[in-house]
Amino acid sequence: EGTSFFSAFSQVVAKGEYTRKSLAMLIGLSGASYYAYNEVAFLALGKVNPVTHAVGNTIKRVVIIVASVIAFKTPMSTGSIVGSSVAIAG
Repeated sequence: EGTSFFSAFSQVVAKGEYTRKSLAMLIGLSGASYYAYNEVAFLALGKVNPVTHAVGNTIKRVVIIVASVIAFKTPMSTGSIVGSSVAIAG
């Protein structure tokens, strides 16, 4: 965070994984995607009941957790399953 961002950016570029331009474009795309997500969520909140919006947000949270576990092949211990269940249940 803050000034450590610049050193991390330079380290990634120095490893040769990305060029400065491609990394900057990926970071910009990430920011634009997050902005679009927030904009859509705000517009949806204006059109539906707040409870419906909260339920949809909870379902989204479940989908993200499950997709992350599958995509990254993360083993889940009993503790992480309980913690995820508590987070999902609210």
